[in-house]
Amino acid sequence: MKKPFHKHIAHHTKRYTKHLTKYLYERDTIFATIGVFVFLIILGMIPLNFGAMNPMKMALQDFDFNDITYSNLEKGKGKDDKFDRRIAIVNIGHLDREGIAYLIEKVNTMNPKVIGLDALFEGAREPEKDSILRSVLEKTNNLVGVSRILPKEDSFVVDANYFDESLKKRGSAILLGEGIGTIRLYNPFETILGQKYPHITTAIVKEFDSIKYEIIIKRNKETETINYTNRKDKYQIIEAEDLMNENVETKLITDKIVLIGYIATDVNDIEDKKFTPMNDKVVGKSLPDMDGIVVQANIISMVLDGNYIKKTPKWVAWLIAILIGWLHMSLFIRYYLEDHIWFHLVAKIAQVFSAIFFAYLGIEIFARFGIKLDMKYTLYVIALAVDVIYFYEAFATWLHKKYHYATIFGHHHPVEEPKHEPDQTSIQEHH
Repeated sequence: MKKPFHKHIAHHTKRYTKHLTKYLYERDTIFATIGVFVFLIILGMIPLNFGAMNPMKMALQDFDFNDITYSNLEKGKGKDDKFDRRIAIVNIGHLDREGIAYLIEKVNTMNPKVIGLDALFEGAREPEKDSILRSVLEKTNNLVGVSRILPKEDSFVVDANYFDESLKKRGSAILLGEGIGTIRLYNPFETILGQKYPHITTAIVKEFDSIKYEIIIKRNKETETINYTNRKDKYQIIEAEDLMNENVETKLITDKIVLIGYIATDVNDIEDKKFTPMNDKVVGKSLPDMDGIVVQANIISMVLDGNYIKKTPKWVAWLIAILIGWLHMSLFIRYYLEDHIWFHLVAKIAQVFSAIFFAYLGIEIFARFGIKLDMKYTLYVIALAVDVIYFYEAFATWLHKKYHYATIFGHHHPVEEPKHEPDQTSIQEHH
């Protein structure tokens, strides 16, 4: 009698589960899994400037599967994102100090709620123009300027802007990751000589919406992951020339946040551009994709919307990697010992499908719920498991021969004794 379909499915499910878990609790499986993590830790301890490993470490540090969500933003959740009318960006282009002074004055006559000036001024230039800019900065009470923060020993110091004394409100413009590549994080505050020094975006939010600023304080996060939602076409971009020639409607600026900074007008102009997860190329990025002032606009949008990324603790990512890696190691060892002819085929298929599935799972959780579940450790472990089996087998076999270490390896390919043909002479003598 033919089995019912559901029993047929249950039978095969049970059978494949046995394949997966048969060696799960073997000491060798556990030690081989530990070996994968030992390798990862050793890789992490190698100095970044160590020539042979530098490209690999750089690639691992600058890669995040969630970048796929951002790089395809216009095809996914970004297609419904609305134009952010709370923020206007004024492009200063290559204006000199006098031009910037008159631009700030013009913006301020249109009654913005707060002006953010993303421009550093180093040293004296032309005395007359410096004097004009200093005067404008001093009388513009709703202006937030930017200062450079430099590392010094175990802390930071403020690198004095030439016009710092004229700026009533200031903030740093540090974006974490600039030295490595992709900008994903920023510090809402820097601790300088025991005092909290705000990021320029934090200082701007404080002037614009005190309630949202208090939320930043209550979150008490040393770093925040930037939730990119907008490319520059989602913000009002105003050219300085249009503004000075009265070609801009007042309503675009009144009661708004106005960010004054540099916007590149050519794709190859990378003067103040950053690599971000919104880059069209997830890996092998060649050109930075977002102006620094637009990165700041994205941070401000995120804070005002309360659209923070919920990041799972690092131990959760490692725990998932351990469990998934352990299951894969058990499966691989089962085929390595019992069906070695199929080992490589099964291992490669499992690695490919697992990589696709877990990468997709992490991306979906991030895209749907805004929860960042870091799956890269899981994928590293799955990718390394097969190679570690070979190393571990050699090590376990050596221990077995040297110290009689009990192992499931080292004797799974029995060598057949050669078959001897009967000695015809002996047969004749016997007869």
